[in-house]
Amino acid sequence: MSRPLSVLMLPDNRQANPYQTLLEQSLKKQGVDVYFPQGYRRGLPLLREIAFTQQQYDLIHLHWILPYLKGKSRFARGFYAIKFLLDVALVKLFGVKVIWTIHNRVNHESAFPEIERWVRRNIARFADRIILHNQATLEPIAQEYQFPSQKAAVILHGHYRDVYKPPIDASLARKELGLPLDGQIFLNLGLLRPYKGIETLLDVWIEHREKFQGHTLLIVGKAREAYAATLRQKINDSGVDNIVLIPEFVEDDRIHLFFSAASVVVLPYQNILNSGSLILAMSYGLPIIAPRLGSIPEYLDCASELLYEPSDELGLLYSMKTSLQIDYHQLTQSVVKACDRLEWVKIGEQTAQTYDEVTQSE
Repeated sequence: MSRPLSVLMLPDNRQANPYQTLLEQSLKKQGVDVYFPQGYRRGLPLLREIAFTQQQYDLIHLHWILPYLKGKSRFARGFYAIKFLLDVALVKLFGVKVIWTIHNRVNHESAFPEIERWVRRNIARFADRIILHNQATLEPIAQEYQFPSQKAAVILHGHYRDVYKPPIDASLARKELGLPLDGQIFLNLGLLRPYKGIETLLDVWIEHREKFQGHTLLIVGKAREAYAATLRQKINDSGVDNIVLIPEFVEDDRIHLFFSAASVVVLPYQNILNSGSLILAMSYGLPIIAPRLGSIPEYLDCASELLYEPSDELGLLYSMKTSLQIDYHQLTQSVVKACDRLEWVKIGEQTAQTYDEVTQSE
């Protein structure tokens, strides 16, 4: 009997994101042994993990590349970029296959986007197979990173239904959080960053305050101190009193409170490929207001009633107004149905099949 397929998954981001843990669990059910790097290895971390451990790996599954691109100056960043590409090339010379999942485009806040783009194009060239999380962006990404689209497999990102606590009664959650018991709560939860359209959301709410009287805008998530101060100043200057800003990291055991209290989730992205916040909102069955960007329409599928065209300057306002008039129960059922497609068992099967195809090819 042949031994199980052995995969080294890296970098290890399990502490910050449950994605890799869920993927690992789903792959184990398919008979795949998943390993993560042990400790930090300097120099050529991928090669050292392959060459100086007792474990024999069949392939490396590479996820986020930013941890390998260090350096605050252009020279230092270029040095680390070349070193990382050399590391991947040497791993290939050892006969180990490489799979790369593209979770995002060039980092939203990259200091040297041209270097990162160059690295990504070369990783795409080195990789034996590329995994994307949605069909809609396959061709644009293939063109941007200059690889044939046939090299990529599209495997959806799984849900978070079993990761966080289940929802509770909305009134109980609102009491726990000190939020108004009446009216709708529009929730934006996630890392607070400029590219996520938070200021645009505030502008819409403030400029059309009369349309949202009796309702609450709740913005929650970790923010850099300077950006948090910018948001606070904007809210204070507006004189609007139905905006709640909590620029803090939310512990896992409290996430369910915010989604239980919310009526609808607002994700006014300006630029996005994949969205963990979208999948988290879907996992709680909440209606979602968002632009038709990246993976969003594909994931929401039949629950896209509140999506708007990113080119429409009034799109966000219109969707927010529409959300006050629709049947939430019906739309929630559609979100649940759309989320049912994101089952980890199927994702594990598809990923294991991709591994098999790569390791069996010459």
